[in-house]
Amino acid sequence: MYPFSEDFYQLPIGPDDLSLLQRICDSELENRKLPVDGEVAEALARRLIELFKSGIRREDALREVLKAA
Repeated sequence: MYPFSEDFYQLPIGPDDLSLLQRICDSELENRKLPVDGEVAEALARRLIELFKSGIRREDALREVLKAA
């Protein structure tokens, strides 16, 4: 990776951010009636983190994008 790429300067996910992502993930799994320990849950969590890292930081925006998926 080039040392001055966008990814190099991304801020880490902090405790408040992690709580937000966990809340959204848990809610989405419950709404979809999916187990928290399955492959779909892992994929959902990965997608949520990707969205967050891409710059979508507001809870309502994250939820909207997940609903569309």
